[in-house]
Amino acid sequence: MRNKIFLLILIIISLLSACDKKSLLSIHMIDVGQGDSLLVQTPTKKNILIDGGDEDSGNIVTSYLKQKRIKTIDIIIATHPDSDHIGSLDNVIKKFNVNSIYMPEQSTESEAYQNLISSCNDKNLSIQYLYRDDVLNIDNNINIYVLSPSYIQEEPNLNSIVFKLNFNDTSFLFMGDAEEAIEKEILHYFKLDNINFIKIGHHGSNSSTTLEFIEKIHPDIAAISCGYKNQYGHPHKEVINNLKQNNISIYRTDKMGDIVFYSDGKMIFTKHKYKIDT
Repeated sequence: MRNKIFLLILIIISLLSACDKKSLLSIHMIDVGQGDSLLVQTPTKKNILIDGGDEDSGNIVTSYLKQKRIKTIDIIIATHPDSDHIGSLDNVIKKFNVNSIYMPEQSTESEAYQNLISSCNDKNLSIQYLYRDDVLNIDNNINIYVLSPSYIQEEPNLNSIVFKLNFNDTSFLFMGDAEEAIEKEILHYFKLDNINFIKIGHHGSNSSTTLEFIEKIHPDIAAISCGYKNQYGHPHKEVINNLKQNNISIYRTDKMGDIVFYSDGKMIFTKHKYKIDT
């Protein structure tokens, strides 16, 4: 009888563990140096790739995806056509099945952009454009709400796709390279008082992440993607001070490498003891 009870307990623990794993959403910040690339994996195993670093990041991004045993990317969001965000996406599209890709409605003459367009054409993949108030329904409890751009401007950073991803009671804000003017516009049109996590805009440049913006949205966690000892001095001191002044936990790829966050829909946590800036 004891053996049967023990076996039953083991089965229950295994089932609970499986449920816990299955119910988690994960956010992977892939260390691509001075660029952006993030992978969102939903509890139902849908894969969303946000940007892909520069041209030299191709092997880094594809290797990371393969390591996670990904064969199909459900959604690619190229936040804007700067090469440090879209440079390796042509390589990703060549090597993986991609169901849909979204970009701002802006074209450039850059080699990175032309390569991306060519790779989409080769796969008969139609690029779809996102504007403010567009909504992508990912799962029953996961939605993406587009906050910007409202229109297309000459400066690519100002056209960044800024969006909020909601998973049950948790909310994630992805800023692309959006700058102060866009932050003000977003605050004017949206009430963002329930943000738990922010991917900091423009790699921590002081052209973004103003004190006013941070005080209004007041996230718990700030994640910054930038290169180690990069030539731009990202993240800038002003940005770090704005975050620390509001007691926000700061995670940086230049100090930590790849970073993975998890959410059960109620809280956000990591499974690795990163040395964070507080």
